[in-house]
Amino acid sequence: NPFALGAQNMTVLFMFLTSMTAATQLVLTRQLGVSRRMLATPTPVRYILLGEFLGRFLIAFLQGLFIVLASSLLFDVSWGDLVGASAVIVVFGLVGTGTAMLVGVLARNPDQAGSIGVVVGMVLGALGGAMVPYELFQEPIATISQLTPHYWAIDAFRELVFYDAGLTDIATQLAVLGVFAVVLVGAGAIGMRRSLTKG
Repeated sequence: NPFALGAQNMTVLFMFLTSMTAATQLVLTRQLGVSRRMLATPTPVRYILLGEFLGRFLIAFLQGLFIVLASSLLFDVSWGDLVGASAVIVVFGLVGTGTAMLVGVLARNPDQAGSIGVVVGMVLGALGGAMVPYELFQEPIATISQLTPHYWAIDAFRELVFYDAGLTDIATQLAVLGVFAVVLVGAGAIGMRRSLTKG
C-alpha cells in the first residue's frame, strides 16, 4: 500500500507536534494562576501533576489513534499487529507528553512555548525520519537519527507493518522509547512541581 509509509511517518510527526502545541496551555495555566488556585485547595500536588500529565497524554494518544483509524478506513492502511501498534502509540504518546511538560515549564510565555515546540517537533521529525525516510540518510545523519525518539517509533511501525513483527519483536524499540518517556516525563514532573511550590 503506497500510503503505508506516509501514514506511519505522519502518525509520529503529528502526535509529537500536537503534544508540543499542548505545551502552550501549561504556560497559560501557570500565567493565569489556575495551578496556584488548585494548589490552594486540599488537592495534593501529585494529583495536580497527574491531571496535567493525563491531559497532555490524552491529546497525543487521541491524535495517534485518529490517524491510525482514519488511514485504515479511508486508505486501507494495515498497521500489522494491533497490540504492537497500540504499544508504540502509547509509549510515543508518553514521549510527547514528557516533552510538552518540559517545554511548558521552561517557556516564559505561550508564544515562546509555541515557537520552541514547533522547532523541536520539526527538527526531531526531520532527523528521525518522519519527513524523509531514514533509509535515505547518509552518515553522520544516519547515526544522529537514532538519537531521536521518532526514529525508534517509526522503526517499530516498519517492523510491524513490513516484516509481520509482533509485540515481542519490537521490544528493543519500545524499551528505547520507554527510556525517553521516563526521562522526559520525570524531568517535566519535577519542573512542574518546582514551579507550583516555589515561593
